[in-house]
Amino acid sequence: MAFENLKNQFQNQLQSALKEKVRDALSDIGVGIGVTKRNSIGDFISSLHRSGGMARANQYEVEIIAHQNHPDKQNRTINLHCSAINMPGHNLEQQTQRLGSAPAREIVQGHRYAGNITATFYLDASLETKVWFDTWQELTYHPVTHKAKYYDQYIGEMYIYQLGANGERTYGVKCDEVYPATVGPIEYAAESTDMLALLTVEFAYRKWTDVSDLKSGTTYQRPSEEFLGYSVEKLPGNGVESDFERRQRVQQLFK
Repeated sequence: MAFENLKNQFQNQLQSALKEKVRDALSDIGVGIGVTKRNSIGDFISSLHRSGGMARANQYEVEIIAHQNHPDKQNRTINLHCSAINMPGHNLEQQTQRLGSAPAREIVQGHRYAGNITATFYLDASLETKVWFDTWQELTYHPVTHKAKYYDQYIGEMYIYQLGANGERTYGVKCDEVYPATVGPIEYAAESTDMLALLTVEFAYRKWTDVSDLKSGTTYQRPSEEFLGYSVEKLPGNGVESDFERRQRVQQLFK
């Protein structure tokens, strides 16, 4: 009797273990059997396989293009010397809306692109990287009168890419109307014998767009900014129908 009980118990445990293995195997290929207990570790590993792994903060590529008036518009060395950069964000501007005593809602009033883009660059011995950004900044003002030049005379563009495990581009953004708003100071110290000199640059920009073709850098087609028309106010004698007059006219039609 005791032997039969042990045998049945062993068979039940074996069947349960086999069922669990089958469920896990089918779940990995996207097939589910009934309602099963989710295996969070297995789901996490499966998601990594599907997405090609986690994004690494040191796997990135930067392409900075100055204005066409710059004598060295696109310098590959500048891009290679970029030691750190932040990919810009996107903020929604909210406004509180409350009707009577009902709970308030936070509704979207507008949107804006978050802050400047901060980047850090390794400096070579001749400080050519600093000279390149100084030259770009000099496009923004007249060297004698110091008056600011027109906006379209100094803006450039920038591409920031996330790279995969094999160095391929997996995601990218294009930043429009870019220029170096701030070229930071260079810090020197006698005790910094084993440290490289760095230069911090803050870039101003207007907006960014997702890159659709990661090889060529082509962005998605977005609706162009268009004029929505003027709003016209009802004034005596200008022939514009007011809301009150329109309601009266509609009521007359149904009498």
